[in-house]
This record gives sequence, C-alpha cells and structure tokens, in this order.
Amino acid sequence: MNSQWSHHDHIHLSDEVETDDCWTFHAVIDRDEDYSRALSFRLSWADYNLWSPSGSDRPANVARAVLMVFMDCLVLEEMPQKLDAARIRRLVPDADARIPAIIRSSPST
Repeated sequence: MNSQWSHHDHIHLSDEVETDDCWTFHAVIDRDEDYSRALSFRLSWADYNLWSPSGSDRPANVARAVLMVFMDCLVLEEMPQKLDAARIRRLVPDADARIPAIIRSSPST
C-alpha cells in the first residue's frame, strides 16, 4: 500500500503534555477501519508561537494543522512513529504560510 493521506482521515490527539519547551501528544490518524497510524508528536513553544503569534489557538489545533500539512507530503509508510513539528519546514517550503491558514479555516475543537 503506497497511498496518500486525505484530509478526510481523522486525527485524534490525546495525552497532551506540556514540558519546559514543548507540548507532546499521542496522535492517531485513522485512514479507515483497516488502517491507522499512531505516533508521538512534538510541538515546540517556538513553533507554536510562529504559527499562532497571538497565542490564542489551542496547542492541539496547531498540532492538528501541522499534521495535516505532513499528510499532504508523506505517504502512509513514510509517516514516522516519532515526529517533530519543526521537520515540516524541511519538507514543505510554504509550511509557515499554510499552517496558520489551516488553523484559521478549521473549526475549533
């Protein structure tokens, strides 16, 4: 199986833990009843502040937006089990513009 993720896939974030320099999450992306991908996701305070300069967005909403951009550029098998939000800039040149746009267009959860 070598297929792209879809924005229709469900992203479940849990176990949000705040540390001295980041938030970590347990993330599960459900493709369908036969396939899901679990991973550990890290969002640094620096990245959060870049994508949510007002500081008014929930860290989980920022994390979800970053994961959506990762889903646009990685096939299922390439999604690592440990993922840092900062990696997105190496993969997607316009990530710093796309992520805030996704945050603003997504309903708050």
